[in-house]
Amino acid sequence: MNARVETFPLREAAAAAAAATSPLPADTVVRFEAVGRTFASGDKTVTALDAISLDVGRGEIFGIIGRSGAGKSTLVRTINHLEAPGSGRVLVNGQDLAQLDENALAAARRRIGMVFQHFNLLSSKTVAQNIGLPLRIAGVPQAQIDAKVDSLLALVGLEGKRDVYPAKLSGGQKQRVGIARALVHDPDLLLCDEATSALDPETTQSILALLRDINRRLGLTVVLITHEMAVIREICDRVAVLENGRLAELGEVWRVFGAPQADATRALLASLVHDLPDDVQRRIVAEPAGRATPALLDIRLDGVSGRDPQLAQLAQVLGPELQLVHGGVERIQGRAQGRLVVAFQPHDLVRQVSQLAAALALPAANIRLLGYLQHD
Repeated sequence: MNARVETFPLREAAAAAAAATSPLPADTVVRFEAVGRTFASGDKTVTALDAISLDVGRGEIFGIIGRSGAGKSTLVRTINHLEAPGSGRVLVNGQDLAQLDENALAAARRRIGMVFQHFNLLSSKTVAQNIGLPLRIAGVPQAQIDAKVDSLLALVGLEGKRDVYPAKLSGGQKQRVGIARALVHDPDLLLCDEATSALDPETTQSILALLRDINRRLGLTVVLITHEMAVIREICDRVAVLENGRLAELGEVWRVFGAPQADATRALLASLVHDLPDDVQRRIVAEPAGRATPALLDIRLDGVSGRDPQLAQLAQVLGPELQLVHGGVERIQGRAQGRLVVAFQPHDLVRQVSQLAAALALPAANIRLLGYLQHD
């Protein structure tokens, strides 16, 4: 009789999990199907999510970005069912967590790790105790907990901090503990909710490098939400841009950065775009003062062609007196992107711009005449 009583919840959980399973492509970990979510705010209804549909691929680092209130956190919290979709559904490894009973849901959540902005460590417990707590709650023997904790401390670079309390740790070390704790059940999906926004720039870089290393070494799928485009640029494979609960843009990071289609994306990217210095702007005029007045071109490199810009090409088309006035080029996912503002002596401006576009494999719209550059 006792054996039946003990196994019955397991059978129920297995049956519920089977009933909640839908086939997904092998390379898809998370699927959002027209997910909507509303909240009551006084006498108003606020739409947090509005018919979001997208897939997260297995083994990728997927970024979700948007301004405050865009719906980022709500969307991610539907993955582990901390938020229930009001409409549509979320499938994780083919399972609709909304259809699971309590036991099956708990089992499914163990396969989803989560890293928080403010670490959420217990101050009264050591690093090892914080990391091992989920295993202790699950009834895992202490010897196994110790072995697991030691391996995770090595993974996140905190071997010497086993018996240290959180108060003695830096912000970056606390976040490493949080990452180790999120990995304690060997999840195949890691959710990072603003995991670097409480950290300084140098520490942010180290945490992003750690997440990238974990992603590559363990084949772990990472879903990362942030309001910082620099974080998306640094680590993500693809990005979804949310605006007012809607999906504004979705694509590979290099493509979204190189040729943003949505106003929301362009607004978020504005923090990474360096305006022309004041001393240059003051010298720009609409018409040339004479034949020796150089023209000023703004060249936007979007990475679509896959080619690296060659300065020799610019000089060949625009002439040997070419000057690089402003800008820079960076590589995102192996593609050269950026902005070059150049001054040159125009001889046949329309023809030169056309030849330059062809030489750089750019659409004509990516090359813009800013005006003419007066001498100081």
